[in-house]
This record gives sequence, structure tokens and C-alpha cells, in this order.
Amino acid sequence: VVKETAELTKDQDAYGCTKLVEFCNAVEDNPFMAGAFHGVTQGDTAIHVGVSGPGVVKRALEDVKGAPLNVVARTIKNTAFMITRLGQMVAEAATERLHAPFGIIDLSLAPTSAVGDSVAQVLEEMGLESCGGPGTTAALALLNDAVKKGGLMASSSVGGLSGAFIPVSEDLGMIQAVEKGSLCLEKLEAMTCVCSVGLDMIAIPGDTPASTISAILADEAAIGMINNKTTATRLIPVPGKKPGDMVQFGGLMGYAPILEINKFRADEFINRGGKIPAPMRSLTN
Repeated sequence: VVKETAELTKDQDAYGCTKLVEFCNAVEDNPFMAGAFHGVTQGDTAIHVGVSGPGVVKRALEDVKGAPLNVVARTIKNTAFMITRLGQMVAEAATERLHAPFGIIDLSLAPTSAVGDSVAQVLEEMGLESCGGPGTTAALALLNDAVKKGGLMASSSVGGLSGAFIPVSEDLGMIQAVEKGSLCLEKLEAMTCVCSVGLDMIAIPGDTPASTISAILADEAAIGMINNKTTATRLIPVPGKKPGDMVQFGGLMGYAPILEINKFRADEFINRGGKIPAPMRSLTN
């Protein structure tokens, strides 16, 4: 399906795939595109508000440069509290004007390709030379945890994904990290163990086999299932493009370098078919 979607929109650099997300443990109250949908346990209408602000967090961290990590965490919590509080006020105004019940506030640091609005640059402000280098997963875990804890204190109902997104094409710092060679697909996969979602907005060579894409989806779903967290993939196999090429999606979708994919195949594994049994979490009498 991913390959077919890419082929149908090949004249737009496979733009259709920017709107196609594969989830594991999807949340039902996610207001962020492209994975937004209205869950079956929700009412007929609800106001879900997504708030962001990686640029605000980065500027706050500039004031505590060199401080211990517990100070960094506290600064992020305080900033997340203020951002979420603003979202709560927006939600209250929207519910009053639209006469619809309030659902949740989703505090997710959703970056854009604009200068100063990058999750990667927040991580680098903590002390990393470049996003993707050693320490990146630990820094992202700290950021995600602090964002969630700060937001919980500021709203009557925090939900959705609430954390830090790491979409390559929508984050200028991520794009620069790929271009520098510090960030690759395997490191991004490791980061998805602690971020709020998964492998997001990643452009790959158009000749990537469907079985390889299936295997990447399986890897990401396995991370979500075993760790009881939401994971997702938004892979974009761009026809005619190879590693190092750049593709432009425009608007909030940004632009992205084509990432190199591991050349070793998983055809036999994927073509077995069947289903991977769900993990047995505990034994009870």
C-alpha cells in the first residue's frame, strides 16, 4: 500500500505517503495530523487541542546552559506547564464558542522546518554536538518525560500522544543532522523507543522493496508492542530518488534528504505470512 501510494503521487515526490501513517497502539484522541482520528469511545463531538513549542523550550534551556540535568528537566517542565496552560485556555474558549465538550490537551513538541522550531536543536542545546550522536536517546528520554510531567500539572485532561515528535522532514535540526551524517535510520529507530511516536516523515529511495518497508514497519510495531507504547511509521519511498537526494514537500511537510536503507533483505521473513504472537506480559494463577 505504501509503494502504491508513492507510485500514484510520484509526480509530487510521493506526497501521498506524507498522509499515510501505520500505527501500533494508536491513541484515539490524537489531534495531530497525519494520524488524527476520533476514537469510538469519544462522544459525537469533542474539542481536542494540540499545542507545541520546541522553539520556546530551546530558548528556556539557553538560560540554564551548563546546569545539571535535573535543572534542565525542571526548566522543561516549567515551560511545558506554561505552554499547556495556554492550550487549556484556548480549549475552554473553543468549547464555549462551539458548544462542544472539551476532550484533551495534547502537549506534543511538534517541530517545523522553520529556523528555531526544532526538537533536534532542543537536544543539542542540552549539550549534544549533533542530534544522532551518542547521548541522543538519553536526552530525548529526558525531554519526553519532562514534557509529559509538566503538561500533566497544567490541564484537567492531558491525552493524545503528548511528548516529542521526531519527524525528519519537518525538523530543520534533524535534516541538518542527516546531512552531517550523525543521524541515520537505525539511530532514529532507537530514538523511537523513548519519543512519543516513531519513524516519522522519513524519505527513502524509491526502489526500496515492499518487503523491506514491511520489515521496518514490523520492527517499529514490535517496539510499540513490547514496550506498551504508541509507535508509528510514515515512510516515503520517492520514485527515482536515491540516498543523498533532496525532496520538497512544501508547507508544514517541509523537505527531506533521502535516507540510506540497509541493503540486506527480509523477503523470506516477511513472505512467511502468518502473525507474530502477542507477547505474554505476565503469568497469573
